[in-house]
Amino acid sequence: MSIIIRQETKEDYYKTELMTMRAFWNVYRSGCFEHYLVHMIRDAHEYVPEISRVAEVDGEIVGAIYYTRAKVVDGDVEHEVLTFGPLCVDPLWYDRGVGKRLLEETLELAREAGYPGVVIFGEPGYYPKFGFKNCACCGIFDSNGQNYDPFMALPLNSGFSEVHGRFEEASFFANCEDEEAVSEFNKKFPYMKPLELKCQPLHEFRLGRIASVKKNIYTIKFWESEIPAKLKGFFYEKAAEELPIVGDYVTFELNPWGESVITSVCKRTSVLKRPDQAKTATDQYMVSNADLVFIVTSLNEDYSYNRIARYVSVALEGGVTPVVILTKMDLVEDAYSYVAEAETISPGLKVHAVSATMGWGLNELREYLVPGVSICLLGSSGAGKSTLINALAGREVMKTAAIREDDGEGRHTTTHRQLIDLSEGVTIIDTPGMREIGLAGVDAGLEETFADILELEAQCKFSNCRHDTEPGCAIKAALHDGRLDPKRLELYRNFNAENTKNYAKKKEISKYVYQRRRAKGKTLEDF
Repeated sequence: MSIIIRQETKEDYYKTELMTMRAFWNVYRSGCFEHYLVHMIRDAHEYVPEISRVAEVDGEIVGAIYYTRAKVVDGDVEHEVLTFGPLCVDPLWYDRGVGKRLLEETLELAREAGYPGVVIFGEPGYYPKFGFKNCACCGIFDSNGQNYDPFMALPLNSGFSEVHGRFEEASFFANCEDEEAVSEFNKKFPYMKPLELKCQPLHEFRLGRIASVKKNIYTIKFWESEIPAKLKGFFYEKAAEELPIVGDYVTFELNPWGESVITSVCKRTSVLKRPDQAKTATDQYMVSNADLVFIVTSLNEDYSYNRIARYVSVALEGGVTPVVILTKMDLVEDAYSYVAEAETISPGLKVHAVSATMGWGLNELREYLVPGVSICLLGSSGAGKSTLINALAGREVMKTAAIREDDGEGRHTTTHRQLIDLSEGVTIIDTPGMREIGLAGVDAGLEETFADILELEAQCKFSNCRHDTEPGCAIKAALHDGRLDPKRLELYRNFNAENTKNYAKKKEISKYVYQRRRAKGKTLEDF
């Protein structure tokens, strides 16, 4: 690896701004503004281009440092000093010596140019390695007369011993956080999703997203790279719901040469789970932080009103918006009768009939592919999930396999949950095919799915109405006049019974497993 340190040219401007954006994105706050600051610095008269430098590897900009003149004011006396910022390294080049090279070479240039010293706001865990000390040691304070750990200085020449007073940086630093201007500036770069997380600001840790989990082996999506990782030891004392799953944003200690270490799981905005029948109704946590669930069902033997309703309830319980996709509409004469039937599953449910091979109905689905969205795919093997996503992406991003002609079922082309990035910030989370999905602890999901029935129940004369022989029963009235389909009521009752039974069983087993695991120091995988 050969790192070239050189001056920036106009041809580098876009690349260095993009690299800076990547370096600071979601590190200290939601999004960042440092790339806009770089843009402003170049037009400022305080900018010192003869000392500022970029780092290049194989023709790519992987780091940069920008110096500007500042002053320390002591009464009527003004001392000119240097400051720098941002110092940035592309995320894929962390911990490879890029920042060290930039600092060492430019500080020597500043010393040779005769500047007395450098005053910065920076990470106190990093810059003292290069000789920086808290400004209190130099008698320098900020504009409010205060001092704190990130406020540091480095003497370059003997004259710095005479420098003390109030530090003042260039005025444009105060304007670089203009949200409207930064938002407009961001449009020239590829989309990056802004995240506001409790773990910010991040210092020694990095932020990534779980792309796949295979037993105890985790893969973290970190920009364009997929990084192997393991759990920090304390995770093995945590409950199953606290362990990372596909879609989780996690902090981790980056190891460019081996396994990185996951240190925390960020708060989830949504989570999809189901009772794991193989573990006797304990919860199986499937996917987190999805915005939409594409419930994919083909219009052959795979179509099941009952199963779609289950998926819808699980999605709503997890805080995810369900969208039903009926694939292979070219196989039936009246696909829209299936659409009309599926729409009755839940008020406001969106249902689309498509044929990926014929290209029918795809434009309606593309409207969901907005920057920053995460879409989870649920459905049986052979339902056409992979073919559908390939058609929407316009290229092969997922493997496909033919279905069996005798029963219409498919082979498992997806063997584990995996996160796939499409263009423009769209993320797909694929899941293995599931012909059945149980219900447990999905009260809220059932309430949303069957909101029409609950609304009728609220109109019954008696609050404890069993909808049998009681007078004034709104459910019986709706059945009599055709407003409520008896099959839908039966489905609601069956789902409720299954949900209640499985949830009670799950609570009992989860308590037992947790106690055993705490007693023996084992994980759920041991049982």
